[in-house]
Amino acid sequence: MKRRMKWNTKCILCLIPSLLGTAVFFVVPYVRVLYYSLIDSQFKRNFVWFDNYIKTLQNKYFLLALKNSLLLIVIAVPILIALALIISLALSYGIKWVRKTRFAFVLPMVIPTASIVLIWRGVFADDRTALPIYLLFIWKNIGICIVLLTAAFTSIERFVFEAARLDGANAFILHTKITIPMIAPTVFFTVLLSIVNSFKIFKESYLYYGTNYPPDHSYTLQYYMNNNFLKLDYQSLATSAVLTSILVFGIVMAGMAIQRRYNR
Repeated sequence: MKRRMKWNTKCILCLIPSLLGTAVFFVVPYVRVLYYSLIDSQFKRNFVWFDNYIKTLQNKYFLLALKNSLLLIVIAVPILIALALIISLALSYGIKWVRKTRFAFVLPMVIPTASIVLIWRGVFADDRTALPIYLLFIWKNIGICIVLLTAAFTSIERFVFEAARLDGANAFILHTKITIPMIAPTVFFTVLLSIVNSFKIFKESYLYYGTNYPPDHSYTLQYYMNNNFLKLDYQSLATSAVLTSILVFGIVMAGMAIQRRYNR
C-alpha cells in the first residue's frame, strides 16, 4: 500500500510542471480572452455580456471568413483523407514505386514554409479560386496522415486477410468490410487532426497572398482575427477567438460521439 502511494505521489509530482504550464499558457489566457469578449472596451471595461457576440455574428466579414473556413474543411479534408488512405494502402501492400517515393510524402513537414510558398507562387499564377490554398493544405498535411494510417494498416494481423480470402472475399469486400472498420478509430483521429490543422493554414495563406486582405474566397477566420488584432479591436478579436474555439470544440466532440457510436 505504501509503495503504491509513493508511486502515485511520484506521478502527481511529474504532472505538476505540465499542469502548471497548461494553466499559465492556456487556461489563464483563455479566461482573459473570454473576459475581453464580454466588455465594451479595454479602457472602460463595462460588461456588455453577449452584445459583442451578436455584433460579430452579424458582421459580414466574420460570416465570410466562417464560410471559407468551413468550405476548406468540407472540400479539402475529405480529399486529404482519401489520398492518404490510398497511399497508405499502397505502402502496406509494398507497391514498389510508392515505396520508393515515400520520403516525398514526409518532406512537406520538414521544408520551411517560406520555401514552399515561393514554389507555389511560381506554379499557381491564378488567384481567382482558392485551389492553391486547398492544394497547399493537402500537400502540407498529407505526410502525417500517411504515417498514422500506414501504422494502422500494418498493425492488422495478416491471418485476418487470409481467413477472409479463404471465405471468398474479394479485394473490395476485404477493404470495405474488414480493413476500414478495423482502422476506423485511427481514421476518425486523422480526420479530426486534419480539421484542426485546417485552422492553422493562415501562415501559408498569408505568405502566398502577401497581404492582410486576400481575395474573398480565401478570407478565413485567421485573417479576420489577425486584422482585428492589427486594428487593436480586442473585443472583436476575443469574441471571434472564443467562437472559433467553440466551433473547433464542437467539431471534435461530434467526431468523438460518432466514433463512440460506431464502435458499439
